[in-house]
Amino acid sequence: MSFVGYGPDYGRRGSFFSSPTFVLIVLNVLVFILMLISGDPGDCSSSVCQLLAQENDLVLAGAFWQLFTSMFVHFGFAHIIFNMFALYYFGRLNETTFTAPKFLTIYFASGLLGSVMTLVLLPAATLSGGASGAIFGLVGSYVAVARRAQHMGFALVYAVLLFVQSSLLPGVNIFAHLFGLIGGLVLGLVLSAGSASHGYNVSYTYPT
Repeated sequence: MSFVGYGPDYGRRGSFFSSPTFVLIVLNVLVFILMLISGDPGDCSSSVCQLLAQENDLVLAGAFWQLFTSMFVHFGFAHIIFNMFALYYFGRLNETTFTAPKFLTIYFASGLLGSVMTLVLLPAATLSGGASGAIFGLVGSYVAVARRAQHMGFALVYAVLLFVQSSLLPGVNIFAHLFGLIGGLVLGLVLSAGSASHGYNVSYTYPT
């Protein structure tokens, strides 16, 4: 699927790690590999998952780091593959507008908002993890940018359909999605205000 009139434009060459999207994907995959090595089949039975995933009663008892680290925890291959595909797509779209600091602000602030609202709105025994709240922040910021590019209607419909489709799956944390989306939309509007052009463009070449 492509978006007419707005999309990645990678004009300036840069290293692989100049892209915050790729750095985040690598970090997520490394945590997932660590969970596999520790013997976790996806049910968060390992000490690694129990340390990093968000368990509301543990957060309330003082494990506040889980509000952040849970954004890097995924429960199974389908979970991480779907999220990393979405992160790549919407991450690269956002890279054409926002500088790396603004991009990371949107990503982590949206993810943290989703984690906090999960803590507030779901029972104490709730176990939560995944990058989807932060990724929906990127969806929201894309809608904000598309508004400035006069494509907000299409972007908003796409974001709503993506939200509804993903949130209907069993075991999905709808509050992380919803508040991640809202956080990204607000931050996207604020951080893109007054921008005359895209933040930075990156392209990659690989040796053959």
